[in-house]
Parts: sequence; C-alpha cells; structure tokens
Amino acid sequence: MELVEWNDSYSVGNVLMDAHHRVFFGMVKEFSESPAMDDPDAMMKRIAFLVEYTAMHLGAEEKLMQQAGYPELEQHKKVHAAFARQIMVAREAFFKDQESVTPDQILEMMQDWFLHHILGEDKKYMPFVLQQT
Repeated sequence: MELVEWNDSYSVGNVLMDAHHRVFFGMVKEFSESPAMDDPDAMMKRIAFLVEYTAMHLGAEEKLMQQAGYPELEQHKKVHAAFARQIMVAREAFFKDQESVTPDQILEMMQDWFLHHILGEDKKYMPFVLQQT
C-alpha cells in the first residue's frame, strides 16, 4: 500500500482542522513504520492515542460546523460516529487478542478515511466555515 502523505490538497481551509489532520498523517506514518507485532505495548499505546485523538478532533470539527450553521451537520456526525466505532472495535479486538489487529489494518483504515472523508466530506463544510470569518 502506498503511504498517503500530507499535501495542500488535504487542506480544508481552516488552520486548526488542518493541524489536526496533519497529526493524523503523522499517526499514519507511525503505523507504517511500526514493527508488525513484536511490541504489543507500543501498538496498544498507538491505538489508544488514535481513539482519544479521534474523539477530540471529531468533536472540534462538529463544533466548528455547528457554529458555522452547516446544514448537513447531522449526517456528518453519523459518518464521524461510524469511524469512531470502527476504531473502538479495533481497540477492543486488540485488547482481546493482540494478533487480531495489525499495524497494516490500522494504516489501511486511516488512509481510507483520508482519501474519502477529508477530501470529500470535510471539503463540503468549509465554505460555510469560511463565510463566518
């Protein structure tokens, strides 16, 4: 799998959201460099950080959309909730069986999120946010 790296095409036009997204790209790089499963503690820490960071970022993004009066906020929240659940399922699976989730699976999940969500869904709310500034 080719590693997705940050470039200006991922910018949503908001400094804070772009900074958040860059952190996600950093996490992708960490998962891509991770040894397969020879360090379960490091893997658990990365997954735990991903879960916490995702919740923080999605909440901040939803608040931004709400303040801007984004009309598709409720649908966007549903997409966020589905992604958060996907990450939680991966975390729970890893807790139960450390061989059930690999860094490559997490990497694939995150890259799919970037390619479809940031470039698609997130770009839709930015005109509303930019009108507020």
